[in-house]
Amino acid sequence: MHRAFRTTLSSSLAACAALAASATLASNEGVVNVMPNIIKENEDNNVKKKWDYNWDRMDSNVQTSTTRVIHLVRHGQFNQKGKDDSKHSLTALGKKQASLAGKRLRDIIPQGTIPKRIVSSTMTRAEETAQIIRDEYFKEVETIEKSDLLREGGPTRPEPDTWTPYGGPSEAEYWKDGARIEAGFRWLFHRPKPAKVKKVLNEEEKTTTTTTAEKNDETKRNKTKNKGGDTAAAAAAAVAVPGSPLPSAQEETHEIVICHGNVIRYSILRLLQLPPEAWLRFSLYNGSLTRVEIRSDGLCSVRCVSDAGFMKPEEISLN
Repeated sequence: MHRAFRTTLSSSLAACAALAASATLASNEGVVNVMPNIIKENEDNNVKKKWDYNWDRMDSNVQTSTTRVIHLVRHGQFNQKGKDDSKHSLTALGKKQASLAGKRLRDIIPQGTIPKRIVSSTMTRAEETAQIIRDEYFKEVETIEKSDLLREGGPTRPEPDTWTPYGGPSEAEYWKDGARIEAGFRWLFHRPKPAKVKKVLNEEEKTTTTTTAEKNDETKRNKTKNKGGDTAAAAAAAVAVPGSPLPSAQEETHEIVICHGNVIRYSILRLLQLPPEAWLRFSLYNGSLTRVEIRSDGLCSVRCVSDAGFMKPEEISLN
């Protein structure tokens, strides 16, 4: 009886194994059969879209080793019960969030580096956040630039549209705010501008005459200067092709921009050349930091989004 049971059990296990193998093979064949359809569908939908190096219309043969680092700060928590913007001042928590964001910025911006500028939206909650950051940690920046282009609004109708059921903007409001926020993006986000070189003309140049001896001397100086191949011209040539590695000695400029959740989310997607209508699919904490970097060849990187790790759990809020 015992031997018969073992024989039956072995036969059953073998049958189960065969069945599982058949199911796996059928499953794999199904995946293999469907993959060409998925690949073709992606190709038809132009999923593999190439990067537009001239996205800011500032592409040129003149490239530098400078990288713009822009720190985007969402304002602190504010009083939403106010009747208008003048009453939308920061709460006690919002002021704490602004101070913590300022300290975090002071820690991550290299010591001795002065931010090129601090820019703020003209809405009360952003202005107050910017003032706290500047007064407590960046007094060396004399003034805070302010722009109406960075005010909050609906950049474009989101997809999926989960805002309209809760009283989102009208089509007219999207039309108005969207154009303004897009203008703000184009104003704020662009590659580093090459330094302007002023040419001082001497008397010979003014009269458009140059002697042969002067030309020979200039050629000799250039040959001596270029010996070793480590000249400014060689460095520029190394980054002449978009996407190529920048010279080892890179310079970073830092800017601090205080504005709003919708504006930041829309700008990130535009900068990365992703569908801007996806802006409502993620959120940003109050007082959080988003860091973007823009190279002179037009390449962009988002290093972090809505960083609030410097806050305690009880100091984090979304509204």
